[in-house]
Amino acid sequence: MKRPIGLALIFLCLWLFHGPMPDSYAGGKPQYLIKFATLAPDGSTWVKQMRKLDREIREKSGDRLGFRIYAGGIAGDELDVLKKIRIGQIHAAAFSGVGFGKILPMVRILDLPFLFRTYREVDLVHRNLNPFFTEQFRKKGFELLAWAEVGNVHLISKKPIRTVHDLSGLKVWTWSGDPIAKETFVAMGINPIPLAVTNVTTALNTGMIDTVYAPPLGALALQWQNYLNYMMALPLVHSTGAILISSRQYKKLPEDLASLLKKTVEKGMAELTTRLRDQSEEAVEILRKSGLTIIPVPEGEALREFHAVGVKVTRRLTGRIFSAELLDRVYALLKQD
Repeated sequence: MKRPIGLALIFLCLWLFHGPMPDSYAGGKPQYLIKFATLAPDGSTWVKQMRKLDREIREKSGDRLGFRIYAGGIAGDELDVLKKIRIGQIHAAAFSGVGFGKILPMVRILDLPFLFRTYREVDLVHRNLNPFFTEQFRKKGFELLAWAEVGNVHLISKKPIRTVHDLSGLKVWTWSGDPIAKETFVAMGINPIPLAVTNVTTALNTGMIDTVYAPPLGALALQWQNYLNYMMALPLVHSTGAILISSRQYKKLPEDLASLLKKTVEKGMAELTTRLRDQSEEAVEILRKSGLTIIPVPEGEALREFHAVGVKVTRRLTGRIFSAELLDRVYALLKQD
């Protein structure tokens, strides 16, 4: 069985790609070269932004610092890349929740279903917990350079889903090896069908599954709307990713270059987040025009039932993946908004 590729990074790959290119990078070899891996292919919005950051860092550092970008998954999936970072073959990478959850499971708290209601809440929690998670990643041998957002994930199905009970009888796909997704669907009273993303289109075509979850941009790029009829406007989850570099490599950088790297990547990912949020709204309209019916956000008791699923999943995972103390911190922040 193939190992799962993380949800977040699969969809980071999907914007207007032209296929992977081997080990390419701009300019000559700088004094400090960071080998960076991503599943996103060359030509994607995501890799274009990374190449822009590479040019900026080279210019500001006097060509002392730069990236060598291994795009399109040529360095392997997230688990492959993680192994290569630990033996020094790769220095940094973009990880999804599934990937960085292998390093620091507690971070998966950010992927709880129905946790966030607005982008404002997402930004508030990320901003305030960034120092804490930075320190926790550091203890595991990694430096958190920046969050890398994928965005809101929606249920897309053959039949309309307006209530939790509407999921009964549906054949719902879930990403193999993702405990958050599995717990979410079990809490909805269904037994999901675990598959690798590479098998989803075939499964839709044969009728093995009739319901998926994806960001609008990802669904559009994979053309899953050709097999499905409805999308819930209510996000199932807000998917988070991160750019990490090994602490061993980060400590090799002179102080000025380490500071330049972190500030530039943080700024670049913030710009990318804004761009992708705008593109996500455009993708919903394209899906609608392609024939997909967008089911409005439920109200009243129907909405409370979905939120109750989030509460149930959170209760089941508290103490297993993240602590009650961390959960309290997240809830306290959300109350501030």
